[in-house]
Amino acid sequence: MHWQGVCCAFILLTFSGLSQADDSGWTWFQRCQQAVRQYNFEASFVVIKPNQVDSYRWLHGVQGDDELEQLMPLEQAGLEILRRNDKVYYFAPERSAMATNNQSIKELPALLYQDLDRIQQLYDAVAGGVTQLSGRNAQLLRLTAFDNDRPGYWLWLDAQTGFPLKIDTIGQQKDPLERWVVTHIQPLEQFPAALTPALTAQLPQNIPPLPDQQVPQSPLELAWLPAGYQALPVASVAQPNQVMEQWLLSDGLHQVSVFVQPTAQLPAQAYRDGATTIFVMPKNQFDVTVIGPVSIEVARQIAESVQ
Repeated sequence: MHWQGVCCAFILLTFSGLSQADDSGWTWFQRCQQAVRQYNFEASFVVIKPNQVDSYRWLHGVQGDDELEQLMPLEQAGLEILRRNDKVYYFAPERSAMATNNQSIKELPALLYQDLDRIQQLYDAVAGGVTQLSGRNAQLLRLTAFDNDRPGYWLWLDAQTGFPLKIDTIGQQKDPLERWVVTHIQPLEQFPAALTPALTAQLPQNIPPLPDQQVPQSPLELAWLPAGYQALPVASVAQPNQVMEQWLLSDGLHQVSVFVQPTAQLPAQAYRDGATTIFVMPKNQFDVTVIGPVSIEVARQIAESVQ
């Protein structure tokens, strides 16, 4: 797999308050998380997959107890994603705004926002060598999964600030499945003016919880989960002839969706979209679809366990 033709133009000033006395892997990782959560900045980045490149504008600001983050996909005109503290809002032309409870925007690398203790349960962090990225010294940090079926991560962090410049998601063959690359970063001395209206704006309310009612017992069950994963509650909405059952699995960092639908009498299918596997298995009267950052073999095992 070749990743070429990506030109990075970094405009980096110094963030204050980041000690460089300890060069251990987890200290570097903490610096990285602090740099994207505690400072005001404007940035651009691209997400590179084998057959696709997506680009984004990223704005982040902190004022008092409020943290705001705006993400604008440059290929989708009019779409805006906003996070204010623990709620994420999606705005699109000619559609009603949608609100969700979340500590991060899913289009950003989840490991930048996940609780450190949970990541340490899944990965070992080892600092590598220092290389050059567009004239900046970049510290390599390798996150190696304890479970070989879980993807690994190679991070290149600005050696002066800890800010992430590049993140590769690494597959079982040590090849990059997808790449996240910052193409521009400008620290700001003050809270971004473009985010100021969102500090006090009346934003859409979160979708209310479903009423407490008796839900028919499903005859289907998921008999096997990958190591470290657990099933999370899913607010199911009746969808006749569409979804018979669904599960959301999480290891605290990654999420895998499992859907059961009436059979379409199609052959089994499996392919990768960057780090994401899409796997479809026909079974008697229904089809099982598994979508998430797991290997095709793990996706197959999940699908086979639906009984």
